[in-house]
Amino acid sequence: MEFSFFFKNRAAQEKASALVEADSCNFRLSPKYRFYYRFARPIMPIFVRQLLQKGRKIPTEFDWYEPNAFMRLVTECCELAKEEITTIHPWPNRTEFAFVLTHDVETSVGMRHIARIADIEEGLGFRSSWNLIPYKYKIDMGLVNDLRDRGFEIGIHGYNHDGQLYSSRRVFEQRAVGINVAIKKYGAVGFRSPMVHRNLNWLQALDVEYDSSCFDIDPFQATPGGVGSIWPFIAGKFVELPYTLPQDHTLFVGLGELDDRIWKTKLDFIIRHQGMAMMLTHPDYLTSRRESETYFRFLKYVKEIGNFWHATPKELARWWRKREQTVSSLLNNDATSIDYSDGDRGRCHTDAAVTFETALERLPKRV
Repeated sequence: MEFSFFFKNRAAQEKASALVEADSCNFRLSPKYRFYYRFARPIMPIFVRQLLQKGRKIPTEFDWYEPNAFMRLVTECCELAKEEITTIHPWPNRTEFAFVLTHDVETSVGMRHIARIADIEEGLGFRSSWNLIPYKYKIDMGLVNDLRDRGFEIGIHGYNHDGQLYSSRRVFEQRAVGINVAIKKYGAVGFRSPMVHRNLNWLQALDVEYDSSCFDIDPFQATPGGVGSIWPFIAGKFVELPYTLPQDHTLFVGLGELDDRIWKTKLDFIIRHQGMAMMLTHPDYLTSRRESETYFRFLKYVKEIGNFWHATPKELARWWRKREQTVSSLLNNDATSIDYSDGDRGRCHTDAAVTFETALERLPKRV
Protein backbone atom coordinates (compact mmCIF):
# COMPACT_ATOMS: atom_id res chain seq x y z
CA MET A 1 0.00 0.00 0.00
CA GLU A 2 1.17 3.51 -0.75
CA PHE A 3 1.17 6.24 1.89
CA SER A 4 1.58 9.97 1.57
CA PHE A 5 2.31 12.27 4.50
CA PHE A 6 2.39 15.99 5.22
CA PHE A 7 6.20 16.00 4.96
CA LYS A 8 7.48 15.30 1.45
CA ASN A 9 11.01 14.25 2.35
CA ARG A 10 11.73 10.78 0.97
CA ALA A 11 13.57 9.51 4.04
CA ALA A 12 10.81 10.73 6.37
CA GLN A 13 8.14 9.24 4.11
CA GLU A 14 9.84 5.85 4.11
CA LYS A 15 10.30 5.74 7.88
CA ALA A 16 6.76 6.95 8.58
CA SER A 17 5.40 4.38 6.14
CA ALA A 18 7.33 1.63 7.92
CA LEU A 19 5.82 2.71 11.25
CA VAL A 20 2.30 2.65 9.83
CA GLU A 21 2.90 -0.73 8.21
CA ALA A 22 4.10 -2.20 11.50
CA ASP A 23 1.30 -0.69 13.58
CA SER A 24 -1.77 -0.76 11.36
CA CYS A 25 -1.42 -3.03 8.33
CA ASN A 26 -0.99 -6.58 9.62
CA PHE A 27 -3.39 -6.88 12.54
CA ARG A 28 -5.67 -9.84 13.11
CA LEU A 29 -7.02 -11.21 16.36
CA SER A 30 -4.83 -13.73 18.15
CA PRO A 31 -6.39 -17.06 19.26
CA LYS A 32 -6.50 -15.73 22.83
CA TYR A 33 -8.50 -12.65 21.82
CA ARG A 34 -10.74 -14.64 19.48
CA PHE A 35 -11.68 -16.79 22.47
CA TYR A 36 -12.20 -13.72 24.67
CA TYR A 37 -14.43 -11.87 22.22
CA ARG A 38 -16.42 -14.94 21.24
CA PHE A 39 -17.02 -16.59 24.61
CA ALA A 40 -15.94 -14.46 27.60
CA ARG A 41 -16.84 -10.88 26.71
CA PRO A 42 -20.50 -11.54 25.76
CA ILE A 43 -21.30 -12.81 29.27
CA MET A 44 -19.13 -10.34 31.16
CA PRO A 45 -21.02 -7.37 32.70
CA ILE A 46 -19.75 -3.93 31.70
CA PHE A 47 -18.80 -3.03 35.29
CA VAL A 48 -16.58 -6.14 35.46
CA ARG A 49 -14.81 -5.17 32.23
CA GLN A 50 -14.26 -1.67 33.62
CA LEU A 51 -12.82 -3.04 36.86
CA LEU A 52 -10.39 -5.18 34.88
CA GLN A 53 -9.40 -2.16 32.79
CA LYS A 54 -8.78 -0.08 35.90
CA GLY A 55 -6.68 -2.85 37.37
CA ARG A 56 -4.28 -3.06 34.44
CA LYS A 57 -0.76 -1.92 35.25
CA ILE A 58 0.72 -0.45 32.08
CA PRO A 59 4.14 1.17 32.46
CA THR A 60 4.14 4.58 30.79
CA GLU A 61 6.09 7.81 30.75
CA PHE A 62 4.52 10.93 32.28
CA ASP A 63 3.97 12.28 28.74
CA TRP A 64 2.63 9.00 27.33
CA TYR A 65 0.12 10.90 25.17
CA GLU A 66 2.80 12.77 23.16
CA PRO A 67 4.34 10.98 20.13
CA ASN A 68 7.77 12.49 20.72
CA ALA A 69 9.73 9.66 19.13
CA PHE A 70 7.83 10.04 15.86
CA MET A 71 8.23 13.82 15.86
CA ARG A 72 11.99 13.52 16.43
CA LEU A 73 12.24 11.02 13.57
CA VAL A 74 10.48 13.38 11.18
CA THR A 75 12.59 16.30 12.31
CA GLU A 76 15.87 14.47 11.88
CA CYS A 77 14.94 13.29 8.39
CA CYS A 78 13.77 16.68 7.16
CA GLU A 79 15.97 19.15 8.99
CA LEU A 80 18.93 19.18 6.60
CA ALA A 81 16.69 19.56 3.56
CA LYS A 82 14.10 21.87 5.07
CA GLU A 83 14.78 24.76 2.68
CA GLU A 84 14.39 22.48 -0.34
CA ILE A 85 11.12 20.82 0.64
CA THR A 86 8.13 22.67 -0.75
CA THR A 87 4.81 21.83 0.81
CA ILE A 88 1.44 23.37 1.62
CA HIS A 89 0.38 24.76 4.95
CA PRO A 90 -1.78 22.06 6.57
CA TRP A 91 -4.81 24.18 7.41
CA PRO A 92 -6.90 26.84 5.69
CA ASN A 93 -6.13 30.53 6.21
CA ARG A 94 -2.98 29.71 8.19
CA THR A 95 -4.93 28.66 11.25
CA GLU A 96 -2.73 27.09 13.90
CA PHE A 97 -4.47 23.72 14.20
CA ALA A 98 -7.52 21.72 13.18
CA PHE A 99 -10.15 20.73 15.73
CA VAL A 100 -12.41 17.74 15.07
CA LEU A 101 -15.06 16.13 17.28
CA THR A 102 -16.07 12.48 16.89
CA HIS A 103 -18.28 10.21 18.99
CA ASP A 104 -18.51 6.41 18.91
CA VAL A 105 -22.01 5.36 19.97
CA GLU A 106 -21.60 1.91 21.52
CA THR A 107 -25.03 1.19 23.00
CA SER A 108 -28.69 2.18 22.91
CA VAL A 109 -27.98 4.17 26.08
CA GLY A 110 -25.49 6.23 24.10
CA MET A 111 -28.12 6.78 21.39
CA ARG A 112 -30.41 8.37 23.98
CA HIS A 113 -27.75 10.93 24.92
CA ILE A 114 -26.89 12.07 21.38
CA ALA A 115 -29.49 14.85 21.19
CA ARG A 116 -28.44 16.38 24.53
CA ILE A 117 -24.74 16.45 23.65
CA ALA A 118 -25.32 17.66 20.09
CA ASP A 119 -27.49 20.55 21.31
CA ILE A 120 -24.76 21.80 23.64
CA GLU A 121 -22.06 21.39 20.99
CA GLU A 122 -24.17 23.35 18.53
CA GLY A 123 -24.72 26.07 21.12
CA LEU A 124 -20.94 26.44 21.38
CA GLY A 125 -20.57 26.63 17.61
CA PHE A 126 -19.28 23.09 17.07
CA ARG A 127 -20.41 20.19 14.90
CA SER A 128 -19.36 16.58 15.39
CA SER A 129 -19.49 13.17 13.78
CA TRP A 130 -21.58 10.39 15.31
CA ASN A 131 -20.30 6.89 14.49
CA LEU A 132 -23.18 4.43 14.70
CA ILE A 133 -23.10 0.64 14.89
CA PRO A 134 -25.41 -0.55 12.10
CA TYR A 135 -26.27 -4.06 13.34
CA LYS A 136 -26.42 -3.81 17.13
CA TYR A 137 -29.19 -1.43 18.29
CA LYS A 138 -32.13 0.38 16.75
CA ILE A 139 -31.07 3.55 14.96
CA ASP A 140 -33.51 6.45 14.98
CA MET A 141 -33.62 7.71 11.39
CA GLY A 142 -35.44 10.83 12.51
CA LEU A 143 -32.49 11.68 14.74
CA VAL A 144 -30.02 10.83 11.97
CA ASN A 145 -31.78 13.14 9.52
CA ASP A 146 -32.05 15.92 12.09
CA LEU A 147 -28.34 15.73 12.88
CA ARG A 148 -27.38 15.79 9.24
CA ASP A 149 -29.68 18.74 8.51
CA ARG A 150 -27.97 20.71 11.31
CA GLY A 151 -24.48 20.13 9.93
CA PHE A 152 -23.46 17.11 11.98
CA GLU A 153 -22.04 14.00 10.33
CA ILE A 154 -22.94 10.32 10.50
CA GLY A 155 -20.20 7.69 10.32
CA ILE A 156 -20.19 3.90 10.63
CA HIS A 157 -18.63 2.17 13.64
CA GLY A 158 -17.89 -1.44 12.79
CA TYR A 159 -20.51 -4.10 12.12
CA ASN A 160 -22.06 -5.17 15.44
CA HIS A 161 -19.25 -4.35 17.90
CA ASP A 162 -18.69 -7.95 18.98
CA GLY A 163 -14.90 -7.65 18.69
CA GLN A 164 -14.67 -10.28 15.95
CA LEU A 165 -14.46 -8.07 12.86
CA TYR A 166 -10.73 -8.83 12.52
CA SER A 167 -10.84 -12.49 13.52
CA SER A 168 -9.88 -13.41 9.95
CA ARG A 169 -9.78 -11.80 6.54
CA ARG A 170 -12.68 -14.00 5.45
CA VAL A 171 -14.85 -12.71 8.31
CA PHE A 172 -13.84 -9.13 7.58
CA GLU A 173 -14.68 -9.38 3.89
CA GLN A 174 -18.03 -11.03 4.66
CA ARG A 175 -18.94 -8.24 7.06
CA ALA A 176 -17.58 -5.56 4.73
CA VAL A 177 -20.53 -6.27 2.44
CA GLY A 178 -22.98 -5.36 5.22
CA ILE A 179 -20.87 -2.41 6.32
CA ASN A 180 -20.93 -0.99 2.80
CA VAL A 181 -24.72 -1.38 2.74
CA ALA A 182 -24.89 0.63 5.98
CA ILE A 183 -22.50 3.26 4.62
CA LYS A 184 -24.87 3.86 1.72
CA LYS A 185 -28.03 3.67 3.85
CA TYR A 186 -26.89 6.30 6.35
CA GLY A 187 -25.11 8.55 3.86
CA ALA A 188 -21.76 8.01 5.55
CA VAL A 189 -18.32 8.56 4.03
CA GLY A 190 -16.24 7.57 7.07
CA PHE A 191 -15.56 4.53 9.24
CA ARG A 192 -13.97 3.65 12.57
CA SER A 193 -13.32 0.12 13.80
CA PRO A 194 -14.58 -0.96 17.24
CA MET A 195 -11.89 -1.10 19.94
CA VAL A 196 -9.77 0.72 17.32
CA HIS A 197 -8.63 -2.63 15.97
CA ARG A 198 -7.12 -1.78 12.61
CA ASN A 199 -5.76 -3.23 9.40
CA LEU A 200 -5.48 -0.61 6.70
CA ASN A 201 -5.01 -3.27 4.03
CA TRP A 202 -8.34 -4.92 4.83
CA LEU A 203 -10.10 -1.58 5.27
CA GLN A 204 -9.53 -0.81 1.58
CA ALA A 205 -12.62 -2.98 0.96
CA LEU A 206 -14.90 -0.28 2.40
CA ASP A 207 -16.58 2.38 0.27
CA VAL A 208 -15.36 5.34 2.31
CA GLU A 209 -13.50 8.60 1.80
CA TYR A 210 -11.76 8.34 5.15
CA ASP A 211 -11.01 5.92 7.98
CA SER A 212 -10.36 6.89 11.60
CA SER A 213 -9.35 3.60 13.21
CA CYS A 214 -5.75 4.71 13.86
CA PHE A 215 -4.33 6.96 16.56
CA ASP A 216 -1.06 8.81 17.02
CA ILE A 217 -0.16 7.13 20.31
CA ASP A 218 -2.14 5.23 22.93
CA PRO A 219 -0.62 2.56 25.20
CA PHE A 220 -3.95 1.77 26.89
CA GLN A 221 -5.80 0.17 23.99
CA ALA A 222 -6.22 -3.59 23.53
CA THR A 223 -3.98 -3.10 20.48
CA PRO A 224 -1.59 -0.42 21.80
CA GLY A 225 0.94 1.54 19.79
CA GLY A 226 0.09 4.19 17.24
CA VAL A 227 1.11 5.60 13.87
CA GLY A 228 2.78 8.65 15.45
CA SER A 229 1.33 11.23 13.09
CA ILE A 230 -0.70 14.14 14.45
CA TRP A 231 -1.66 15.00 10.86
CA PRO A 232 -3.91 13.13 8.43
CA PHE A 233 -2.24 11.00 5.78
CA ILE A 234 -3.21 9.18 2.62
CA ALA A 235 -3.50 5.40 3.04
CA GLY A 236 -4.27 3.70 -0.22
CA LYS A 237 -7.68 4.78 -1.49
CA PHE A 238 -8.73 6.88 1.51
CA VAL A 239 -7.55 9.55 3.92
CA GLU A 240 -6.61 8.28 7.39
CA LEU A 241 -7.61 10.56 10.27
CA PRO A 242 -5.91 9.35 13.46
CA TYR A 243 -7.45 10.49 16.72
CA THR A 244 -4.89 12.51 18.65
CA LEU A 245 -6.50 13.37 22.00
CA PRO A 246 -6.84 10.53 24.55
CA GLN A 247 -10.24 8.86 24.63
CA ASP A 248 -12.70 9.83 27.35
CA HIS A 249 -12.94 6.16 28.32
CA THR A 250 -9.18 5.99 28.84
CA LEU A 251 -9.10 9.13 31.00
CA PHE A 252 -12.30 8.76 33.02
CA VAL A 253 -12.61 4.96 33.34
CA GLY A 254 -9.14 3.53 32.84
CA LEU A 255 -7.09 6.21 34.62
CA GLY A 256 -9.73 7.74 36.88
CA GLU A 257 -8.93 11.30 35.80
CA LEU A 258 -11.23 13.94 37.26
CA ASP A 259 -10.52 16.89 34.95
CA ASP A 260 -9.38 17.92 31.47
CA ARG A 261 -5.72 18.46 32.37
CA ILE A 262 -4.36 15.84 29.96
CA TRP A 263 -6.55 17.06 27.11
CA LYS A 264 -5.23 20.60 27.62
CA THR A 265 -1.61 19.47 27.76
CA LYS A 266 -1.93 17.38 24.61
CA LEU A 267 -3.74 20.20 22.82
CA ASP A 268 -0.83 22.51 23.60
CA PHE A 269 1.52 19.94 22.03
CA ILE A 270 -0.66 19.77 18.91
CA ILE A 271 -0.88 23.55 18.58
CA ARG A 272 2.91 23.88 18.82
CA HIS A 273 3.23 21.51 15.88
CA GLN A 274 0.26 22.78 13.83
CA GLY A 275 -1.41 19.39 14.03
CA MET A 276 -4.93 17.97 14.07
CA ALA A 277 -6.69 17.73 17.43
CA MET A 278 -9.24 14.96 16.94
CA MET A 279 -11.34 13.92 19.94
CA LEU A 280 -12.87 10.47 20.36
CA THR A 281 -15.57 10.45 23.02
CA HIS A 282 -18.61 8.29 23.72
CA PRO A 283 -22.09 9.45 24.69
CA ASP A 284 -22.22 6.18 26.64
CA TYR A 285 -19.60 7.57 29.06
CA LEU A 286 -20.70 11.22 29.02
CA THR A 287 -23.79 10.34 31.05
CA SER A 288 -22.75 11.61 34.46
CA ARG A 289 -22.58 15.27 35.38
CA ARG A 290 -18.84 15.21 36.08
CA GLU A 291 -17.81 13.66 32.73
CA SER A 292 -20.23 15.85 30.77
CA GLU A 293 -19.08 19.05 32.45
CA THR A 294 -15.43 18.13 31.89
CA TYR A 295 -16.06 17.59 28.18
CA PHE A 296 -18.04 20.80 27.66
CA ARG A 297 -15.56 22.80 29.74
CA PHE A 298 -12.80 21.63 27.41
CA LEU A 299 -14.81 22.70 24.36
CA LYS A 300 -15.20 26.16 25.86
CA TYR A 301 -11.45 26.23 26.54
CA VAL A 302 -10.71 25.43 22.88
CA LYS A 303 -13.15 28.08 21.71
CA GLU A 304 -11.40 30.70 23.83
CA ILE A 305 -8.00 29.80 22.33
CA GLY A 306 -9.23 30.60 18.83
CA ASN A 307 -7.28 30.59 15.54
CA PHE A 308 -8.22 27.01 14.71
CA TRP A 309 -10.06 25.42 11.83
CA HIS A 310 -13.08 23.49 13.06
CA ALA A 311 -14.35 20.86 10.64
CA THR A 312 -16.20 17.58 10.59
CA PRO A 313 -14.11 14.55 9.60
CA LYS A 314 -15.70 14.55 6.13
CA GLU A 315 -14.79 18.18 5.56
CA LEU A 316 -11.27 17.67 6.81
CA ALA A 317 -10.71 14.55 4.71
CA ARG A 318 -11.91 16.34 1.59
CA TRP A 319 -9.68 19.31 2.34
CA TRP A 320 -6.71 17.01 2.86
CA ARG A 321 -7.38 15.20 -0.40
CA LYS A 322 -7.60 18.51 -2.24
CA ARG A 323 -4.44 19.69 -0.53
CA GLU A 324 -2.61 16.48 -1.49
CA GLN A 325 -3.65 16.86 -5.13
CA THR A 326 -2.43 20.44 -5.13
CA VAL A 327 1.04 19.47 -3.91
CA SER A 328 1.92 17.93 -7.27
CA SER A 329 0.67 21.02 -9.09
CA LEU A 330 2.65 23.21 -6.72
CA LEU A 331 5.82 21.28 -7.41
CA ASN A 332 5.20 21.87 -11.12
CA ASN A 333 4.61 25.59 -10.47
CA ASP A 334 0.98 25.22 -11.55
CA ALA A 335 -0.65 26.23 -8.25
CA THR A 336 -0.38 29.18 -5.91
CA SER A 337 -3.31 28.50 -3.59
CA ILE A 338 -6.12 26.12 -2.65
CA ASP A 339 -9.73 27.18 -2.79
CA TYR A 340 -12.12 24.62 -1.38
CA SER A 341 -15.84 24.76 -0.72
CA ASP A 342 -18.04 22.05 0.80
CA GLY A 343 -21.72 22.80 0.92
CA ASP A 344 -22.97 25.23 3.52
CA ARG A 345 -19.79 25.21 5.58
CA GLY A 346 -18.20 27.93 3.48
CA ARG A 347 -15.05 28.39 1.47
CA CYS A 348 -11.59 27.54 2.75
CA HIS A 349 -8.43 29.05 1.33
CA THR A 350 -4.72 28.89 1.97
CA ASP A 351 -1.61 30.06 0.18
CA ALA A 352 0.25 27.11 -1.28
CA ALA A 353 3.85 28.24 -1.59
CA VAL A 354 5.57 27.64 1.74
CA THR A 355 8.62 25.57 2.59
CA PHE A 356 8.70 22.80 5.13
CA GLU A 357 10.88 25.04 7.27
CA THR A 358 7.67 26.76 8.39
CA ALA A 359 6.42 23.52 9.90
CA LEU A 360 9.79 22.50 11.28
CA GLU A 361 10.20 25.65 13.34
CA ARG A 362 8.06 24.23 16.11
CA LEU A 363 9.12 20.59 16.00
CA PRO A 364 11.15 19.28 18.94
CA LYS A 365 14.88 19.37 18.35
CA ARG A 366 17.13 16.43 19.08
CA VAL A 367 18.63 16.63 22.53
